[in-house]
Amino acid sequence: MIARPGPAPAPAPTHLEVRPGLVLGWGPTPPAGLPPRAAGIRCQLEPVPGRMRLLRTTSDCAKPDVSPPPVVIYLEPSAADELLTGDPSAGATALRRYLAATGEAARAPGFETPLSPLARLALESIRRCPFVGVCRTMALTARCHDLLVEFLTAWTTALQPAPTTAPGPAAGVRLAAEILERNLERPPSLAELAARVGLSETTLKRAFPRVFGTTVFGYLRRRRMEEARRLLDRGEATVLEAALRVGYSNPSNFAAAFRREFGLNPKSHQLAHRR
Repeated sequence: MIARPGPAPAPAPTHLEVRPGLVLGWGPTPPAGLPPRAAGIRCQLEPVPGRMRLLRTTSDCAKPDVSPPPVVIYLEPSAADELLTGDPSAGATALRRYLAATGEAARAPGFETPLSPLARLALESIRRCPFVGVCRTMALTARCHDLLVEFLTAWTTALQPAPTTAPGPAAGVRLAAEILERNLERPPSLAELAARVGLSETTLKRAFPRVFGTTVFGYLRRRRMEEARRLLDRGEATVLEAALRVGYSNPSNFAAAFRREFGLNPKSHQLAHRR
C-alpha cells in the first residue's frame, strides 16, 4: 500500500483586518489587496533601540530592513479619518492631515519615536499570541489599538509647543522632574534635560537637591523603583516586565537597585505582597 501524502498545512496567518481600512500585519510583505497609499505605522523591536515610525506607502512599509519582520499597522486615510472623527487632539489632527495630504504636501516627513514600554509589550503580545479563534482576534485587535494609542500619545506630546520663556530654577527643576517621570524607560541625558527646561546643567544640578532633597539621578532612580513596586503590587507586570518598563534591560541591575531602595529583592517583595 502506498501512503498518499495529506494536504499541505495552511500557512500561518500574518495579518488581521481589524476594521475596513485598518489592517494589522506581522509578515515579511504587506497583505494582498492593500491600496498603494495605505500608510503604515511601523513598529519594530530590532535593531535596538526599538522604534515606532510612520511611513506613507505600503512599499515603504515592506522594505526588509529588520529581522524578524516588523509589526505594521496599515491605515488607509479614510479609515483614519473615521477612526479619529471628533478627536481634537494635536496628534489626531496631524495624523489625519498627513495621511490625506497629496502632491507636494505628501512629501512631508513622517514621525519617529522610541517604543514606549506599553508599545513594547503590545508588540511581544502580537508576535507571541498564544490564542486561537475568536480569542486570538480579540487579543490582536486590542494590541493593535494599544499601539495606535501609544503612537498618537507620543506624536501629540512631540507637537506641543516649546515654552517661550525660560522658567526660574525652581520651576525648571519641577518641570525636569515631570519630564523624568514621563520617560522612566528612556530618560533624557542631563544636558538634554537642562536644555528642555531652559537651565544650564550646573544650575539644574545645584537647584535639584534644594527642591527634592536628592540629585537628578537619585530622583530618577527613586521614581523608577516606586513605579516598579506599584506594577508588582498591582500584579500588572512580572519582575522582568517591571524592569523593562522602568528602563532596566539587565534584571540583575534592576534587582540590586530595588533591594537598595526597599531592602529586599523584587521577587521576594512580590511574593510577600501576595500573602
